[in-house]
Amino acid sequence: MKNKITKILTFVLILISVIIILASIYYKNNFAEQDFETIFFNVLYGKNANFSIIGIGFKANIIYIFLLIILLYIPIAFSYYKNKYSRASLYSVIVLIVSIIFGLAEIGVFEYINNQKNTSTIYEEKYASNIEISFPQKKRNLIYIFLESMETTLTSMEDGGGMEYTLIPELAKLAKDNINFSNTNNLGGAITVRETTCTTAGMVAQTSATPLKMNLFHNYYQSNFLPGVYSLGDILEKEGYNLEVMFGSDASFGKRKDYFKQHGNYQIFDVNTAIEQNKMNAEDKVWWGYSDDDLYLWAKEEILNLASKDKPFNFIMLTADTHFVDGYLSNNAEKKYNEQYENVFAYSSKCVSEFIEWLKEQDFYDNTTIVVVGDHIGMQTKFYKEHIKKKDYQRTVYNVFINSVILEQNSKNRQFSTMDIFPTVLASIGAEIEGERIGLGTNLFSGKKTLIEEMGWDTFNKELVKHSEYYNKYLSGNNL
Repeated sequence: MKNKITKILTFVLILISVIIILASIYYKNNFAEQDFETIFFNVLYGKNANFSIIGIGFKANIIYIFLLIILLYIPIAFSYYKNKYSRASLYSVIVLIVSIIFGLAEIGVFEYINNQKNTSTIYEEKYASNIEISFPQKKRNLIYIFLESMETTLTSMEDGGGMEYTLIPELAKLAKDNINFSNTNNLGGAITVRETTCTTAGMVAQTSATPLKMNLFHNYYQSNFLPGVYSLGDILEKEGYNLEVMFGSDASFGKRKDYFKQHGNYQIFDVNTAIEQNKMNAEDKVWWGYSDDDLYLWAKEEILNLASKDKPFNFIMLTADTHFVDGYLSNNAEKKYNEQYENVFAYSSKCVSEFIEWLKEQDFYDNTTIVVVGDHIGMQTKFYKEHIKKKDYQRTVYNVFINSVILEQNSKNRQFSTMDIFPTVLASIGAEIEGERIGLGTNLFSGKKTLIEEMGWDTFNKELVKHSEYYNKYLSGNNL
């Protein structure tokens, strides 16, 4: 009986070890852009997440799971043959310990711990707070469209992207015809920096010029969400704007609801709202909640309602269909490419263009600035590895400013992150910013250098991931 229990336990330990090893390798190969803090944040606050990635990862590794189990089990079988049951048990425990260490290394835990040993003073020296911001007497509306995982990479090499052909022709045309801030002399975008690479972090970065830091030993976001930051919502609420944010998923995922409620008291429209308003039934949920087709349809209704009121408005929306893995393909989408993800991006581009054409036909358009951005670069690393044709291509986050009050200037050959989008958005609706900088962001319309241009991308990145007393005390509200 004792030997039977030993056999079961050793097999279970080997199975767990195999899952840890292959899961960490799969993560590293497919989602290399996500650092440990991003993983940690989404594990804590990934309420109602779409966990299809688990099934996809299992299917992709099923053969390797069996092969690795057999390989690791050979010494155990040999020990059983020699009646060395204690040796088999010890071996399985050692394999488990080694697999855990390997997995922690692959997802960046040890790198994170090492970074916390060093303290950065970037916030004390560079973080711009208590800035005076003035608005024109006639305030402009702001429509802010976050496109899930949208990159300039998806355009052709000829246009400035990394692909053989353009997957997002309508978005490429919008960028050419309007203002696109670029890291090159062609189409381009924002360079990714650490702690801004998931949806919540991307939205926080672009609306407050502040990274989303995590701490293993303290829950920053349990109650208050970055109470020390002065965000887009805080500013526009003070200026008398009506504010609304719309998600095609559950707004509470990644604490997004808390952020937008606590910074601007935005009206929230998400999948729960759609069900409450009888726009859909709970059993009608698809993908993360409802499709982008419904998102654009209901966004028109919400925008018209905001526009009918006597105050300026800020409407923010976030698409979801282009989320990894492989996206959600609408029944209305044309299937002209072999891969689903290509068709998903192509359809997304078409939908954005049609939505903007609708906006241009509305009475409020002349007094409205539209900003279209990716929330971060795509998380499906393998897709980009297989499709990028340009050697040493730097992937960047898509952006375009439409109907800005400022004409295009200082927009090409810039080195900037998504945090620089925040003050640039304010400038695009006519706000004047003391010193042209808020948080860690710089107004790209100005002639002032961004922090990446001042410090260099590598130095800037390294400072962001270090421990910060300032961030803990003044931004997160926790004096650790």
